Amino acid sequence: MYYLGLDPSTKCTGHCLMDEKHNLIDFGKIVLPSDATEAGKILYQCNIIESILQKYDVSHILIEDQFAGPNKDTYKKLTRTSGALLYLAEKYGIPYSLLQPTSWRKVFHGSGKAKKADTFDKVIALYGEELGKLEFKHDNDLTDSIGIAWSCVDLNTVKAGAAA
Repeated sequence: MYYLGLDPSTKCTGHCLMDEKHNLIDFGKIVLPSDATEAGKILYQCNIIESILQKYDVSHILIEDQFAGPNKDTYKKLTRTSGALLYLAEKYGIPYSLLQPTSWRKVFHGSGKAKKADTFDKVIALYGEELGKLEFKHDNDLTDSIGIAWSCVDLNTVKAGAAA
């Protein structure tokens, strides 16, 4: 079983595919072309995510949900991106969830008040050798997607255990 964690962004989307034992299967950052239109950026990242869905038998997708912050333009762009990712999940018949950052961080850290730096530190502690050296300011999208995938595994393992 594979679980996909996605951290959508308007510049760089993080993705992480993990198995039920929290092993990293596939991960990376989708750096969006700065000269592309909004629709072009969405298409670009959807093509990459779709190739992952075609390659692996993904059991569940967890997408970081957006909240309306002070920048309404960014919020609108992120919700459009999330909508496109939901379309892909539906197209491939893959169950999905949307979780606010505080919710997936509560699963990953035990506290929804954890910060990006906490996620980075925990991911490096868990997977440092596999990831190599990361520069903090450039890899929040990747480390957040790993935390999101971890949470996806844990949330779906709890559900499966409760159903048994």
